[in-house]
Amino acid sequence: MKVLCVVHYANFGGPHNEALRLREPLRRQGWEIEVAIPDEPGSAAERLGAEGVPVHVLPLSRLRASPDPRLLGRFLRDFRPTVRGLEATIEAAGADVVQIGGLVNPHAAFAARRAGAAVVWQIVDSRAPATLRRLAMPFVRRLADAVMFDGEALIELHGGRDSLAAPVFVYFPPVSTARLVPSTEHRKEVREELGIPADAPVVGMVSSFNPMKGVEHFLDAAALVAEARPDAWFVLVGGAPESHRSYEERLRRRAAELALPNPVVFAGERTDVERWYPAFDVDLITSLPRSEGTTTTAMEAQACGIPVVATQVAAVAEVVADGVTGLLVPPEEPRAIADAVLELLGDDTLRRQMGAAGRKAAVERFDSERAADVYVRAYEAALSHAGRRRAT
Repeated sequence: MKVLCVVHYANFGGPHNEALRLREPLRRQGWEIEVAIPDEPGSAAERLGAEGVPVHVLPLSRLRASPDPRLLGRFLRDFRPTVRGLEATIEAAGADVVQIGGLVNPHAAFAARRAGAAVVWQIVDSRAPATLRRLAMPFVRRLADAVMFDGEALIELHGGRDSLAAPVFVYFPPVSTARLVPSTEHRKEVREELGIPADAPVVGMVSSFNPMKGVEHFLDAAALVAEARPDAWFVLVGGAPESHRSYEERLRRRAAELALPNPVVFAGERTDVERWYPAFDVDLITSLPRSEGTTTTAMEAQACGIPVVATQVAAVAEVVADGVTGLLVPPEEPRAIADAVLELLGDDTLRRQMGAAGRKAAVERFDSERAADVYVRAYEAALSHAGRRRAT
């Protein structure tokens, strides 16, 4: 059996990472995975191809959250060609299931119907405004053969279980707990590369530079932490897609303006994040309201035994247990974020306890093998639902 995952952006991110982490666990259960992405600049095609995931690059229009009417006009103009291109790709790949990543780009669902494939629609985050959700969810209800939500909190936000006739599944993005592990060796290596003393407190973030990630609040909190802990270092691992280069430039200017005792390290986009998390003492997630689902980076940090301070948005509380594997704080409040970071930096025992609890949670709840089980159940339910639909 084969699933084609349609992802509407070309810079490597969560949905592409899911495909990498799921490829082998799905294969062991009889499923092959391929990915379709837009023909735009980005790192996804290279990273997926390097690990053996088949990639289809084709023109994919997408709906953008912008008041510019020209973008909406372009989306409507390109809709039919995009559907036709996806239909041809689905047929060429021989996909039994088409998996759609995100709420507001329904082309793949129409294309899957035309090609005779079942539709698994993933609701991955809470970023769509309420009006847009109300406009988009009827397409999900009509076209999906199964719906996967990245956290229970997203279900109610999108109309509730009772509004959906198709089977509903809650999933967590997969984490390779064999690759992402606590490591004193990686901690030592990365700190030596960056010139950070072995005993210095390090606060880090692994994130794309996208405004919904609220990275400016990381920087504002860093300034407050540095007032109390001038020995602290701050590390940002990630990069900006082409559409958000100006945002990254603003972040770099802001970091320079802060003139912290130790400069903020911009490490760039990395393919070896398993080396970077262990170098942190605290992993920080500063996402804005109406942004996340559960956020993969929280689970990756916990797999590496690193406690998390995260803003309490969307379904993040479903993967970060407040007071157990990390601390949850209000979004867009640098003072609250800084206070939580300082609490952890000031208590070695608490950090160790939370790190151990996070590692245990990652292995038991978030590992790729466990995630693959949920995906396979969703694919099988979608095939069954599509069969009944065709029979009526």
